Amino acid sequence: MEILKRIFGFFWALWAAFWFMVVVVIFTPVYAIILGVFGKKYSMACVWINVRYLSPFLLAISLIRLKVFGKENIDLRKTYVFVANHLAQVDIIATASAMPQPIRFLAKAEIKYIPFFGYMTRMLAIMVDRQNKASRDKSVLYMVEELKRGNSIFLYPEGTRNRTPQSLKEFKDGAFRVAILAQVPLVVQTLVGTKEVNNPKGIQLYPGKIEAHFSAPIETKGMTLDDLELLKERVRVEMMSHLNKTGA
Repeated sequence: MEILKRIFGFFWALWAAFWFMVVVVIFTPVYAIILGVFGKKYSMACVWINVRYLSPFLLAISLIRLKVFGKENIDLRKTYVFVANHLAQVDIIATASAMPQPIRFLAKAEIKYIPFFGYMTRMLAIMVDRQNKASRDKSVLYMVEELKRGNSIFLYPEGTRNRTPQSLKEFKDGAFRVAILAQVPLVVQTLVGTKEVNNPKGIQLYPGKIEAHFSAPIETKGMTLDDLELLKERVRVEMMSHLNKTGA
């Protein structure tokens, strides 16, 4: 029975990947035209298309239901640093689908080499080489500037997918440095149920349900970098409050 489940999960992942590539191939030239004609200032409009329409479509075509809690905590007139836990590839689609506003996101430099998708990502995201300190420092400055322009940003503070037995990996400093330097509130999005629909250690995807829980914004006004570890701990406690309920 387990073998049949894995086989189904593999082919269901191929089905989802096919539609993902269809979306990428269709919308990459659309975004290129928009940005080429109107300029990069319209890149957030392209991001909003992803958040509002394309990500929910990809979840729906995969028969994955997303239930969102706490959206009322977010003032759409304000700018935030959003952070979330990261267990599986489907997290990216779930995170975007749950977002109540467009977000600028951080993407690893290696993605730019992926045909079509890499080009689209370069147009819409802030790229960073995680192995290069100068690149990491520059990405922090870019993110602070984006926040000052009124564009919210999103990061996974664990840095990469969590393949450990623990519910959360150790947090990197980046998201917390950016929130403190920009003096903008930080919002925690906790994803629950992603590893049940998307095996983080294999190529399997299954129909199912994911929950996204938004915390009340954590204010950073008046904080300094000396408060960074305290802020990280508040975020960890907030995420664990939801993950502990599910045994994640």
